[in-house]
Amino acid sequence: MLMCRPSFRPGSAAMSALQMDLKLQDDRAARYQMVALKALVSLSSGDMRPQTLHRLRTHLRRLQAYLELVGENKNTKILSKCVSRLSRLRTLHAFEQYLTRLGAPESDLWTIRDRIRTTLATLERKDTFWKIEHNVHWHSLSAAPADPDWMAARLQTLRRAYAHTLQGLIAKAVANPRRKSLHALRLRIKSIRYQEEWALDQPYARPEIVTRLKRMQSVLGRYEERAQFRKLARALDLESYPKIVKGWQRARTRARTIPHELTGMIEDLAGRRLRLVGQEPRAASALLPGLRHAVGR
Repeated sequence: MLMCRPSFRPGSAAMSALQMDLKLQDDRAARYQMVALKALVSLSSGDMRPQTLHRLRTHLRRLQAYLELVGENKNTKILSKCVSRLSRLRTLHAFEQYLTRLGAPESDLWTIRDRIRTTLATLERKDTFWKIEHNVHWHSLSAAPADPDWMAARLQTLRRAYAHTLQGLIAKAVANPRRKSLHALRLRIKSIRYQEEWALDQPYARPEIVTRLKRMQSVLGRYEERAQFRKLARALDLESYPKIVKGWQRARTRARTIPHELTGMIEDLAGRRLRLVGQEPRAASALLPGLRHAVGR
C-alpha cells in the first residue's frame, strides 16, 4: 500500500541532515515512479518503441530494489510481476534488433515483427498496461524509515546475506554451468546491483562493486538473451538459425567464466563493515563461515 512521506515542521530555517537525507531518498523514488508512469502513458498511447519499454522496465526494477531495501516485501513482489508481464515483448524487441544487426533475411524480420504485433494485441486485450499503471501508482512508493542510519544498517545486513546467497549459487553454477543455474545467478546479481546503486551518493557506497556487478550481469544477460533467441529461431524455423546458434555458443562460453570471477568478489562484498552516520570507522567484521574456504577453492 502506498505510504505517505514523513511530514516535516513547516517554517523551520533549515532541514536537519537527517530530514534532508530522508527527503532525498523519497524524492528519488518519486522521480522513478513518475518516469515509469510517463512511459506507461506513452505505451498506452501507441508508442511501442523498444526504448520506451526498456525505460519502463528499468525504472520498475529500481523501484523494486528500493522497496526491498525498506522491507516492503509484498509490494516488491507486485512490481516484480509487473516487470515479468512485459518480458516477452522485451525479448521480441531485442530479437528484432539482433536480427537486424546480423543482416537477417527480410522474411525472418517479418516473422518477428508479426510476433510483436500479436504480443502487443494480447497485452492490450488484457489491459496489461492499465493494470501495471494501477500497481505502479499504488504500490511503488514507501516512506523511508525514520532511523538516520537505516540504509547503512540495512546494506550492512544485506551484503552479508548477498555473500551467503551468492556462495550457494556459485557452487551450483560451477558444478552444473547450465542456463538455469546461470540465470539464477544473473537475477541475484541484478538485484544486488540495483540495491547498491541506491547508496552511490552515500559515504559507504561501493561503486567498484556496482561496476563489476553490472559487467557480470551484462555477460550473463547476453547469454540468457541468446538462449531465448535460439529457442525462438528454432521454433519459428528462421533462416538465420545457424548464425544465431553460433552467437549463443560464444555467449555461453563467456557466461561460464562468471561464477569463477564472482568467487573472488565474495570476501570483498561481505568483509567490509559499513560506517554508520556519526560513527568512527570500525574494523572489518568477521567473514561468514566458509567464505575464505570458498574463495580459496
